[in-house]
Amino acid sequence: MAVESSALAQDPQPGPTDAQPTVVEAPTDQTGQADAPQDATDAEAETPSIPLPQMELTPVVAGEKPVRTRVPVPSERKDGGMRSHEHAAEAGDAAPLSAGDVEWNFNPEYRVRTLNIDPLEINGDSAGDVRWTEQRFRMDTTVAKVGVGAIRLQMDMLDGVLFGDNGEFPDTNGVSLSSNRPNIRKWAVGLPDGADPLDRKSYVPVLKDASLIDINYLYADVFLPVGLLRVGRQPKKYGAGIPSHDGGPYNRWGVSNNSDAADRILFGTKLDEAFYILMYGYQHVADPSMDNGLIWALFYDWQVQDDIISTDDDLSNVGTNLEFRRKTASWLGLNWKDVLVSGAVVYLSNKEFDSKIFGFPASAKATVGDLTLQLNYMHINGSSREISEGFAELSGTTPTTQDIIAHGFQAIADYVIGPVTATMEFDLATGDDDPRVTTPITSFNFARDMNVGLLMFEHVLAFETARSAAVGIENLAGLDAASFPVTEVSTEGRFTNAIALFPQVKVDLYKTPNTVFHTRLGALFAWSQAPGGVVDPILTSLGEDGNRIDDDAVNFNGGRPDRFYGTELDLQLGLTYKEYFHWTVEGAMLMPGPALYDQNGDALNSFLVENRLEFRF
Repeated sequence: MAVESSALAQDPQPGPTDAQPTVVEAPTDQTGQADAPQDATDAEAETPSIPLPQMELTPVVAGEKPVRTRVPVPSERKDGGMRSHEHAAEAGDAAPLSAGDVEWNFNPEYRVRTLNIDPLEINGDSAGDVRWTEQRFRMDTTVAKVGVGAIRLQMDMLDGVLFGDNGEFPDTNGVSLSSNRPNIRKWAVGLPDGADPLDRKSYVPVLKDASLIDINYLYADVFLPVGLLRVGRQPKKYGAGIPSHDGGPYNRWGVSNNSDAADRILFGTKLDEAFYILMYGYQHVADPSMDNGLIWALFYDWQVQDDIISTDDDLSNVGTNLEFRRKTASWLGLNWKDVLVSGAVVYLSNKEFDSKIFGFPASAKATVGDLTLQLNYMHINGSSREISEGFAELSGTTPTTQDIIAHGFQAIADYVIGPVTATMEFDLATGDDDPRVTTPITSFNFARDMNVGLLMFEHVLAFETARSAAVGIENLAGLDAASFPVTEVSTEGRFTNAIALFPQVKVDLYKTPNTVFHTRLGALFAWSQAPGGVVDPILTSLGEDGNRIDDDAVNFNGGRPDRFYGTELDLQLGLTYKEYFHWTVEGAMLMPGPALYDQNGDALNSFLVENRLEFRF
């Protein structure tokens, strides 16, 4: 309903493979917008979970976003042309915006990021000490006619593109010493020439072509007397949530950029304002703000449209959301700020695989004094045959319609004591230790950019699960499989099949109106949520003997399943200058637990160092 367009609220808030080599997206090459550390007030995959959108109209987690540049285009010139902002400023006639004026909102961002992980593969030597430097430019812009409507575009350029001349001859210079033009290349987990495609360890970091430009969002708003009509490719959710994330800078650790989008038509309105208008008529002065009121929305998503002469293969999603917000309130003798209570119901369906799935996302957030509490929950319940169509081919069984019962939960409590913010974070995502198609699907994945820590889930598990998924794709490529669910085994850094405790502390070491220097420390402890531990569904399905599953099960490193992932220690140093420049250095050490051991019971400690520069205007 009201995302980043100030034209609505008038007060913008800060707010299947063939003969080609198999390539699975790298765990970190999709990084885009670097996340500045947020103030306090601010796994491995089993059977794949079903991604459902969490519909909220405004961010759940308040990010430390720079103020958007508002460029009013005031009056028309006498010659019929339109004045530029610069000319208006020179003339001194850049008047405040009023209904019918044109406004241009833009927020350009550029980031350079250098990472060193040693080792990325903790059970072998094919990906030991790895390091790379990548970049991304993002343009987020809105053109609006105040009080009438708006068009918003968000696009990324050079997303994850490596620094340097990284191609192969004849695409690049044959002699590296004469290189004078960098490439559009990124890295991914893939299969080198001559390697065994059915051996998980054959898959290593390789180079692949990258996109020059990616369009994340492009949609239009119409401001109706009774609410907002939004049509186009838009965020599944505004802000950061468990099932969906808009790719903005909300994470406290690491970066985010995987903008979860839907081709959607949405209608939203403020129910309290509609009630007041019915009571008082034209005398009522409407409150257009998005931080107060009762907001309701109804939406329809075109998830998949394959064959346009058939509707059986279409996958659609319909949902409704109700959101209550209060900027300030006095309840129970306490002063409350930034109160949010949100709940939604979504229904995902198609005929081809007889999919009928309900999702129930909910969120709550409030600040009382020095304490801020954030809660996010998602429950999925339904049935589908799509997952079993792929896994049945791997295990040589018959596809069945499986029940789907999964959920995820996150709670974050921040307490501010002067320059110190103490945080306790609890994360839970259900897992599945039995990949057979005769059992329910119980695995849930957090959104790609709901980061939990810096190294364990973000890089190490992402790499190992990508290798397993690549083996599954190779096995299914020569079969007549109706679906390829094995791609979802690659977590891409998502938090899944895990219970985590993550105490943290942030200290503002130096703070002035223009400069803030801080440090943040955290200790992440993680266990498998599934009682049978961490199980690789692909290698386990390939080794299934048709009797018990637990004697066939292995983890993603070839070892016996276990529940304890290990312990990760995280450290962050951050400098912010005038809100527009952010310099962040992060480090992490992973001490693996038995869930990450190989068949010999071995796993090396892993270390990460990251340096990134971000420019946001």
